Amino acid sequence: MSAVISGLVGGAIAVVLTTYVARRVGRRAAPGQLRFGMFMWVLGVGCLAMSLLPIAMTLLGNDKDLWAKIVLFFGFGVGAIYCFGEAAFVKGSFDEEGISFSTPWTGAKRERWCDLESVELNDWAGWYTLAFKSGSKIRLSRYLSGHLSALEMVDSAHEF
Repeated sequence: MSAVISGLVGGAIAVVLTTYVARRVGRRAAPGQLRFGMFMWVLGVGCLAMSLLPIAMTLLGNDKDLWAKIVLFFGFGVGAIYCFGEAAFVKGSFDEEGISFSTPWTGAKRERWCDLESVELNDWAGWYTLAFKSGSKIRLSRYLSGHLSALEMVDSAHEF
């Protein structure tokens, strides 16, 4: 099988898998809670394994393609750090009044539903952006458990 066909098959499998996971986790969290589940931890472990693969290949005597190994190591290493950071530190809660959300990248935010100005889906990035009057934005990943429940709360509390 050629490398191009392998890449296309792998890409198609990734799209199907991530779409499936996004649909399953949407309402899965405890009521009023937003958290990443096991998927993000597994993705982080996968990225970590892929970043360590070039080191293992070099230690086993494969000295070819040094630059490709360096790119794999750093690229998947950054992916692993991101996944572990999201899985461990991204959390939130919501109720009829508003939403609290905290990430290691943007800090903690607390906003009221009555101050919500817009909700937009960024399909390319896989998140919903909630924009508030304060200028604050909260991004809810489609892989975040409870995101669909939060969006239903938005829909019932606010009309656009």
